[in-house]
Amino acid sequence: MNDILAIKNYILFLKKECNLLVTLHSYNSNLVLKKDLLAFNIHENPYCIYVKSCNDAYNHCINKQAKIMEKCKNGSFVGTCWAGVREYVYPIMDDNRAVGFICVSGFSDERKDEYLAAVAKKYDLNHTLLQETYRSLQKEMPPKAYVDTLVYPLCNMLELAHIKSKERIQKEDTLIRKIIYYIKKNYTNNITSELLCQEFDCSRSRLSKIFNTEMKTTLPEYIAKLRIETAKILLQSTKLDISAIALSVGFNEAYYFTMVFKKYTGCTPSQYKKDFFQLDFNA
Repeated sequence: MNDILAIKNYILFLKKECNLLVTLHSYNSNLVLKKDLLAFNIHENPYCIYVKSCNDAYNHCINKQAKIMEKCKNGSFVGTCWAGVREYVYPIMDDNRAVGFICVSGFSDERKDEYLAAVAKKYDLNHTLLQETYRSLQKEMPPKAYVDTLVYPLCNMLELAHIKSKERIQKEDTLIRKIIYYIKKNYTNNITSELLCQEFDCSRSRLSKIFNTEMKTTLPEYIAKLRIETAKILLQSTKLDISAIALSVGFNEAYYFTMVFKKYTGCTPSQYKKDFFQLDFNA
């Protein structure tokens, strides 16, 4: 088993068996952009997804990561992000330099009312929906000693994988990182090959190679899957109707959204929501 697949499987174990919402964040390593690890770069709790539906709030999250990287120099820590989510943070080190961090997140803060009011006011987000999605967060954090035991092995795995791949980082990797960052930031808008080629001064053949060879998918499929995965979380955790969810993830028409959703999941959004709540009730 290769290093990246082993890391992926261990993160899935932490999420499924230990109920830890683990995400990976990187500044000076291309590990997070690997196909098998890319999904772990997104906070998948409904609250964070809703907050980041606002581009300004999303950018604020990205900018705050620089301060987290600075704090990582002193080792792991526990804190509350600017939007009111409690989390454990563990640095990924290269010698004495942090190249990224692991976040174990998704916990509520006692001062949630203050945070929600501030977020709603600053970014003009619906306060009721903020409250509704915030309730999806876990109320109690597990002891840090327990989380340490589970996450430090992941730190070691990532640091070893980073060392092995560091010398293979080329200019192409930098371009991939920029393109993926751009798509994740703007996936609710209409993103075309022509737009990306113009934005990043590259040819269509080079862009196609990046997705077909490096990402193992096409640009339209990558965007569609990103939208559908976000829609699934909103269907599970909010009372938004199908049309509202379609618009929030970048589809102009509910009918087309339903077609694409069924293509990738095998069922309609309405059926998915119904089946999910039946399973949740019977669990």
